[in-house]
Amino acid sequence: MPSLSTGALQKATRKAIVSLFNDNSTLQNQFFTDQALSIILSEKCGVDIDADTVAKAFAAGGESRYSLQLKDMSIGHEGESVLFVYKAHRLLGGPYITAIGWFDSVKAAEAINPFVGKSIADCAIIDKKVKEVLGKQLKKDHEKKAKDKSTNKRPPSPSSEKPPSKKPSAATVAAAVEQEQTSNEQPADVDQTAAPTPESSANAPVPAAAIATATPELLGNCVREERDEGVSIEEAGEMERAENEEDASNQRADNERKEYTKNCRDVTIGKDTVHNVPYSLDVVQKNYLSSLRKKAKMIDNLMELFKEGRGKTVFQSRYLRFLSAVSLQNSGGSDNGTVTLIAATALVLIRSIGITESEISTESIANGCPGESTIAEYEYHVAAHLVMMQCRRINLSGVKYLTMTTDGGQRKGCEHMVKVFHFGVTDKDGNPTIGHLALDVDTCGKSSAEIAAAIKKSVAPIKSLLRPDIKINGLTGDSGGGGAVQHIHPKLIELGVMDKNSKYLRCIMHALSKPFENACKSAFGEQGLGKCTVFQLAYSAITLFRKLNEQGGLELVDKYSSKLLEVLNNSEGWEAEGTEMFPQAMNAYKAKIDDDDHDTIKEFTKDLRNLQLPVMTRWKTVPKALEFLVDNWVPTYFMSVVIIQKEGSKSALYQIACDIVSLMTLRPAPVEAASNADANGSAPSSAPSSEDGNIDTAAAAAAAPTLQKGDTPILLSQAFFLVAFSKYYFTPWFDSGMQPDPQFGSDSHGHNSRLFVQQTFLMREELDEMMGDNKWKEMPEFRHYIASLAGLPSLGDVKKGGLEFMNKATDTFFREYNTSFIKHIENVWTSTMILPYIIGGHPELAHEFIRWLRASDDGDLAADNFAWSTKEIEIENQKSYGESHECRIDACMICLTKNADPGVILEDSFIAEIKDSLFESLESEEVVNFLDRSRWQQADEYDPVRKRICEVVAPHASQQQRIECLVQEINAMARTNVKEARRTVRVVIFVTLTHPFNRESLTLDKKREERSTMKEKLKVKRVNGTERITGYFNHVEGVLAEAEKAVEEAGEQKYKDIFDHYRKSDNKTSAVEREKKVQGFEAATEKPRNITKNQRRGDIFIPIAVGGGIALSYFAKKRKNESVVREEIAFREIKLDNVQLRLNEPPLETMELDKMKVLLQQDEAARLARNDMVREEGTSWMKINSVDPLSQAMKDEVTNYLAFRNANKN
Repeated sequence: MPSLSTGALQKATRKAIVSLFNDNSTLQNQFFTDQALSIILSEKCGVDIDADTVAKAFAAGGESRYSLQLKDMSIGHEGESVLFVYKAHRLLGGPYITAIGWFDSVKAAEAINPFVGKSIADCAIIDKKVKEVLGKQLKKDHEKKAKDKSTNKRPPSPSSEKPPSKKPSAATVAAAVEQEQTSNEQPADVDQTAAPTPESSANAPVPAAAIATATPELLGNCVREERDEGVSIEEAGEMERAENEEDASNQRADNERKEYTKNCRDVTIGKDTVHNVPYSLDVVQKNYLSSLRKKAKMIDNLMELFKEGRGKTVFQSRYLRFLSAVSLQNSGGSDNGTVTLIAATALVLIRSIGITESEISTESIANGCPGESTIAEYEYHVAAHLVMMQCRRINLSGVKYLTMTTDGGQRKGCEHMVKVFHFGVTDKDGNPTIGHLALDVDTCGKSSAEIAAAIKKSVAPIKSLLRPDIKINGLTGDSGGGGAVQHIHPKLIELGVMDKNSKYLRCIMHALSKPFENACKSAFGEQGLGKCTVFQLAYSAITLFRKLNEQGGLELVDKYSSKLLEVLNNSEGWEAEGTEMFPQAMNAYKAKIDDDDHDTIKEFTKDLRNLQLPVMTRWKTVPKALEFLVDNWVPTYFMSVVIIQKEGSKSALYQIACDIVSLMTLRPAPVEAASNADANGSAPSSAPSSEDGNIDTAAAAAAAPTLQKGDTPILLSQAFFLVAFSKYYFTPWFDSGMQPDPQFGSDSHGHNSRLFVQQTFLMREELDEMMGDNKWKEMPEFRHYIASLAGLPSLGDVKKGGLEFMNKATDTFFREYNTSFIKHIENVWTSTMILPYIIGGHPELAHEFIRWLRASDDGDLAADNFAWSTKEIEIENQKSYGESHECRIDACMICLTKNADPGVILEDSFIAEIKDSLFESLESEEVVNFLDRSRWQQADEYDPVRKRICEVVAPHASQQQRIECLVQEINAMARTNVKEARRTVRVVIFVTLTHPFNRESLTLDKKREERSTMKEKLKVKRVNGTERITGYFNHVEGVLAEAEKAVEEAGEQKYKDIFDHYRKSDNKTSAVEREKKVQGFEAATEKPRNITKNQRRGDIFIPIAVGGGIALSYFAKKRKNESVVREEIAFREIKLDNVQLRLNEPPLETMELDKMKVLLQQDEAARLARNDMVREEGTSWMKINSVDPLSQAMKDEVTNYLAFRNANKN
């Protein structure tokens, strides 16, 4: 290598350092001797640089030790002056910027830049040659020091008599530096502390090294001021020359420093000031630098995630589970849409932080994000994790009993059997609540045996994760069909799925609906095509508005409604028509208009939202539809009138509107005597009196003096009655059954078994009060109905539909309701099997029940030595939250125990296992509340009873509302073609992950805390927006973390088993049943043929054009063929209002042709349905436009019809 001259030292050193520090990460955090540094610089520069030259260049002589701290951005030596390099790294692959600065001391450097230190730990691996040289040099220096110490030899020091001009003091140097800084060429208005601009950085000269001024203060121990005595003249001269050279070197360094400081500034950070910082540099604190490094690492990680060419998802499993779980918030959407949204979100974030297409391409983002199959696969993982988590919770809770709810439902051609476990647990605050675990929704057969077998198959893998002592002790389900709970319960006991002492309950929602359904049908008829009943009227009215919504959405309905009410409120003609047709309803409507507190348009359009078709089997839909009809009788009528005028006669809306108008104006025709009422509207003398137990019509007329006989439409009167009964009795008690148990928190919806025994008595007592002496007629809820009776004529025969019919109908209604109530409610909840649940109810009632049991155990019942308490108590929050009911204990307990056998109850394990604790509670001075430990004399004295209530009674679902919600969610899934297995895992996730948060989010809303009663609190909606998203994400992460812990504890094999149970299709019940069907099919191929008559029947279809039928449009008055229609109706034995229509008898004899054609349409549709026949126009009766001739008269008319048809064609 060529040698380096002294004049080229700065240039070479500068070049070497820039190259060295920018390109060699292996040199970070290392100490180097002069020799090692010279070797590195020589190699980088391509010239010879000896250790002496390096020492003089960096420290102006003397023994020194240099450190390179490239990672911490500094180099220096162990003397008083410190040389350092600042290296800033621009993110995302930008260039390095390297510069050199100078501090007065190591201490000062550390104070300004915490990264500058005298010692560095964790040295990186460097070049082998450098290591060797470093080791040798350290050893050499150590030996030299030891030798110098032993000989007491000190390095030569400059003479104390040296002229001060050759050796300026520290103060002189500082003043010179300050003068140089203040006299530089920076403009006066330039901020000396401002960050350097790119231009200034480029133009500023940066020396290779800033050599410290040679003063005693700066050199410290590096230069000795004292000269050894006894030195020869030659040595003294040599030392003099050395000092002179040193002074010259220091002078040069001082000049360099002055030149250097022209482009520097002082920077203050907090209380510290850094001097002579080049404009090309910034000074930063250590914590900020650490933050930059951390952020740079994050960017590196992001770049690695979406590295070009990966071609697969690189997210961690925990985050894929998180994505799969959260994605189910869009369970009604497609998988393709879900993964597209995930990738789009990633793209937006990446581009928003400045990463370009060239750095991370769109294709890389798409490859890096999960695809459809990945999301689907991790849904199974999430479900398996959650199942194992719930099983762990059950095991840790110590509960010994589980209950189960089942229900079937068909969606998308797939018959589901939903199965959910319930168990008693405590919430995070230690309060008792109900936990839930969905097993699956796998398809199975419909017989009780098939359903029981399917339940066993679903339960088996879950029970393998539970403690062996845990039993299934309760079952809730429907009471009808092959899956009726009373049928599958004994089969589950036989299969060993349920404990032999387990109990079952029929859903109270169905049980409460059944009495209302039976009473309505018995008293007022059924809903159906061609039936003139109030239920068909309500169905048609709801259908009309739903179809309008289908045509143009709620916006169209609102505009129609606004225009309708505007005309109605200002049209004298419409007002007169309404007053004539239904004066009572019209007067009520006008009163609402005149009331400033009512906005009729807003109220009407609000009522049109979320209209549900009234169907008896759908909970509460009929009462709601009837209430809508009564509240909006007038607008509904005139909306139908306008639709009739707007639509053509072939329109479905036209037909529906005609039905509505005809039903709303239907009234019994008053006989002449009935219509001759006096001017005051009093009833005729033949009217029944109140002594008969019926309505006193004179009193009714006084309540509505404007009504005359015949003014009230019969269906309006029926609607008034049913709405009044629903508002006062049916709906409040039904809603009470749907509410959560106040003692077990918001997650106990459908779990009212603890309270429903006593609710049974309260319902019975209130029903008796209504029926006794017809007291319901005096209740304010029935005032509109009572008033409407003044407008009904007394016709003397219930078949004529007058006042007598309504009196008989209401009596029938209450009778049928009471009969069904006893069958579906009273007999179930007062039975020997279920009555013991009363121990979890009102403490006074539980106390009396236990007294009754002990009396039986002691023989006092047999000796007739037992008497019930006559104390009156208040039972709160039963019919509605915030209200209480007073009752006498004896009346309540006599009613509840009349069907129960105390001897059998005492032998039931439910009571037998806790009998001692129950009887012990009778010795307490106060009546014991088994759920309130704070009032017990000892902390655990009644724990067996409390556990029995919390583990058996409370978790035993009283109704299937939760299951019905899951069936609706399955319906939403089915629309996206999600198959059986994924429907199951999604339901598992909903029950365990999503539903709990939905209920928990209500508590996040501070508005709930401001409500005074539970009823008001329940009206508050859950949180939305950012608050909901934040809460939900935190909830999901917390639950999944707990689930992951459960999987780790259970082990890999158990996790694999439960995952395969959900993932593999051959584990499904449907697969087993399908295989049985295939085997049955194969066996059938081998059976001998047996040809039956059914295999040879059937007539050929004859189209209308060749004489196979007659279009209904052919029949018209001008053709005088009404008689043919009458004969066809009579031949078909069509009924109207359950009365068969006969030829030459009213009402068929005088019936209008249009009405007869409608009857034919309806009968033809019914006939087609019975025979599984479908016309090209569809099966709806309103779309039937032709009939097959059945009567001889109609068959004979075919010839005339064909001639007419051909003539028109030609």
